[in-house]
Amino acid sequence: MSTGWALSAQLAASVAAIPVQRLAVATEQLVTCVYSLRERNGAFTTRRLPPWSSAIYVALDEHRRCLYTGIVQRGTTKYPDPRAIKDRTAEHYRNNEPIETRTTWHHLWVIPLHHGVPRPQLEAWETRVRQQTASPQTRRSRLHPVA
Repeated sequence: MSTGWALSAQLAASVAAIPVQRLAVATEQLVTCVYSLRERNGAFTTRRLPPWSSAIYVALDEHRRCLYTGIVQRGTTKYPDPRAIKDRTAEHYRNNEPIETRTTWHHLWVIPLHHGVPRPQLEAWETRVRQQTASPQTRRSRLHPVA
């Protein structure tokens, strides 16, 4: 169940740098890959998240502003973990990392990737997306510091 969303031109260009054969959905579908992290009563949930093992994800607040950018890739090439995005998002919530997760994360934009992208390439794409989203909660990065 997607909530819909509009990409800025700069962010769309950064995502367009990802080779289309690496994306798990058609490029034109990326704008619809935004999923609610809240139940009607406001409780946090990951049940709407899709079964992808490899993705770049951007946490959004209730106004669809970008808060945090991350990557996940779990499992092996032979046995990818379809719960990866759900489990990683739940870890953020459970550990409250970043510390605002529980109160500010309302939606998750997921850029699904085919499993097996080399980690350095995945990290490079995440860095480009993070720089375009200016994700304020992405304070620590072993890749590149946030300005």
